[in-house]
Amino acid sequence: MSLAQDYENTVVTDPSISRRCEELLNKRNQKVSHKQKLMELITRNRKLLKYVPKEKNSVKTKLIDNYGKLKNELRLSLIKINHYEESIVRTGCPGLTL
Repeated sequence: MSLAQDYENTVVTDPSISRRCEELLNKRNQKVSHKQKLMELITRNRKLLKYVPKEKNSVKTKLIDNYGKLKNELRLSLIKINHYEESIVRTGCPGLTL
């Protein structure tokens, strides 16, 4: 057990790689939280669409347009998350946990 601890203490990592990895992980985490917010907005929009009366056509069309925009934003966010994950893997960040 002590050999493993000695090895961890003696391994030298490049600080620029660590900073780059931290930055990529922070950006990925921000996009994941953004994705979660978008998912909540989409579910909220669906609930509102269910409860809007049929007479309120303008509100319904705005909600449908908003739903489409949210879905597109979610798709873009998922693409960016995948890009950050691929960059993290390609960089070879130490202690990688996704």
